[in-house]
Amino acid sequence: MHSPLGITAQGSYVAPQRVARTVHSADRLWDSLAMLVILAGTTLFLLARNGLASTTDGKHLPPAEFTSWVQRADYLSAQSSLGLAMVGAGVGVGIWSAIRHFMRKRTRQSPATPTA
Repeated sequence: MHSPLGITAQGSYVAPQRVARTVHSADRLWDSLAMLVILAGTTLFLLARNGLASTTDGKHLPPAEFTSWVQRADYLSAQSSLGLAMVGAGVGVGIWSAIRHFMRKRTRQSPATPTA
C-alpha cells in the first residue's frame, strides 16, 4: 500500500512493546527527601557564610543576643558546619536510595528459579 504522501505503509507492522520501567513510589520519596535535605543544608551553609562575611565589615553592632563578635562568629561557624553536615547526610540518603533502587530492580529482573 502507498499513502498519498508517497510513504510506503507496512500492513504487518507491529509497534514495539513497552518495557515496564517503573520506579517504586518509596524510592521517589527517598530521592525527594535527599534533595530536600541537600537544599536545606546548602541554604543554611550559605546563610552562615553570608553572616560571617557581614561581620567583617564592622559597621554594625552585634545583635542583642550576642555580647561579642566572637560569640556571633562561633554561632555562625557552628551553623555553617551543621549545613555541611546536612548536605553530607542528604548525599548519603541519596546514595542509599540509589542502592536500594538498584537492588529492587535487580531482584525484579532475576529469572525465576524452576521448581520441581
